[in-house]
Amino acid sequence: MAFWDLPTQTSRPALVCNRSLISYDALGGMADDFVLQLPDFGRKSFGFLLIGHHSTFIAAYLGCLRSRKHVPLLLQPDLHPALLLQLIEHYQPDWIVAPAGITLPADYETGRADDVSRILVRRRNADAPALHEDLGLLLSTSGSTGTRKLVRLSYCAIASNADAIAQYLKLNADDRAITTLPLGYSFGMSILNSHLAAGASLVLTNESLMSRDFWNIASETGVTSLSGVPSSFEMMRRAGLEKRGLNHLRSLTQAGGRLRKELIAFFDELARAQGWEFFVMYGQTEASPRISYVPPKRLAEKIGSIGVAIPGGNLHIDPASSELVFEGPNVMMGYAETRTDLARGDDLNGVLRTGDLGRQDDEGYVYLEGRLSRFVKLSGVRINLDAVEETLAGKFGNQFAATGSDDALVIWNPEPSQHADSSITAVLRELFNIFPSMVSVRSVDELPLLPNGKLDYRSLNEIAR
Repeated sequence: MAFWDLPTQTSRPALVCNRSLISYDALGGMADDFVLQLPDFGRKSFGFLLIGHHSTFIAAYLGCLRSRKHVPLLLQPDLHPALLLQLIEHYQPDWIVAPAGITLPADYETGRADDVSRILVRRRNADAPALHEDLGLLLSTSGSTGTRKLVRLSYCAIASNADAIAQYLKLNADDRAITTLPLGYSFGMSILNSHLAAGASLVLTNESLMSRDFWNIASETGVTSLSGVPSSFEMMRRAGLEKRGLNHLRSLTQAGGRLRKELIAFFDELARAQGWEFFVMYGQTEASPRISYVPPKRLAEKIGSIGVAIPGGNLHIDPASSELVFEGPNVMMGYAETRTDLARGDDLNGVLRTGDLGRQDDEGYVYLEGRLSRFVKLSGVRINLDAVEETLAGKFGNQFAATGSDDALVIWNPEPSQHADSSITAVLRELFNIFPSMVSVRSVDELPLLPNGKLDYRSLNEIAR
C-alpha cells in the first residue's frame, strides 16, 4: 500500500494541526474532498501546490496522488511573488492551490476559498499537452530560486523512497515527527511521506527551532524525532537540545548538505548518552530524495561518510570520472523545462548520475570529494548558481559569476564601483531568501574566460583559495 492510500477505519492520528488531532480516516476524507473541488478537465491535470504547514495543503497533496488525475508541483508558500509569476507564465498550470492571501494571477478565477487556502483555476487551458500516466509529482530543482527546471517523479519513485526511509529508520505507528523544514522542500516532503508510510504522525507548526513555542509544542505533543539541515543542527546545539524536555525523543536525522565533522561528533556523543539514534543521510531531489545513510552504530568510525545505499538502492563510483552513481526505483523519470516535457516517459531507467565526486572504502561506505554540478546547498536549500548569475545580470545590467560551496555563496563582481556589495546581497535576500551572512562578494578586474568564451570557474575557485 502506498503512503497516500492511508489506512481506513482507524482513529489513529496522522497529523497534529493547531494542537488538534486529525485521524487517518479524517485525512483520507479531506484528501478525497479536495479532488471533488477541482473541475473535470477531461484529462490528467497539472497544478501548483504552495504547500504550507496546514492539514488543508497536505490533504490537497494526498488527494492528487490518490486520484492519479492531478499532478502537483510542490512549491514553498513564501516563494517570491515575482518568481512565482514567472513559473505560472512559463508552465501555465491548470490550477493553483495557495494560501488565502495570494494575489489572483491573470487568466485565473477563484474556485473554493476559505480562511486558509484558495483554489485558482485557469480559464483557458483546453489545448494543454497531455501528461504521462506514470507522472505523479513535480519538484523544483531549487526551491528558493523558482527555477524552471523541474524534477519529474513517478508514483513508484516517491512510494518506494518513503518505504525505504521508514525501513531504515525503523518507523512505526508510535512515531511522531514535527515540521522543522518546508514541505515544498524534498527533505521536508520525505519526512511526511515516510511517516504516513509507517502509520506514524506529523506535528504541523510554523515555529522555528529558535522559538520557545516550538520546543513547547514538541514537548507537549510527544515528538519522537527531529530532522534538519546543517544550520538546524547548529541551532539545536545552541538551544541546548538535551535540556528541552523531549522525553519521547528517540532519533535525529540530518541531510540537506554536509554537516561539520565536529558537529557530527557532538551529536553522535549526545545521542549515545541520551539513548537516541543519530542518522546522517544524503540525498537529492532527483532521487525522491533519499540516497544513503550512515547506520548510527557505525557513525563514530565513519565520520565524514554519507554511508551506504538505502534499502533497494545501489551506489558505485564511475571509474572513469569518479562520479557517484546511484541506482534504484526512486530515481526520477527525468527533468522538465517546458510543459510539453510532462508527457515524457522515463528517461533515466533508474540510474542517477549525482554530479558529486566520491570514493568508497573497503566496506562500501561513500565519501564525497567534490561537486561536478553548478549547485550549492545553503542551509539545506539547493541554489542554482546559473539562476543566480542570470538574475543578477538582469538586475544590474552586467555579467557576474557565482561560485561557492555548501558553506557560502561567492559572487564575483567585475564592476565594484557601480554595484555596492550591499545592493547585491539585498537582491539575493529579496529574491532567493539567501541571508547576507551566507554571501561573500568579491571584486575582480575582469571575469576570467575559457577559450570558448565561457566563464573559467576553475580559475575563480583557485583565486578563492
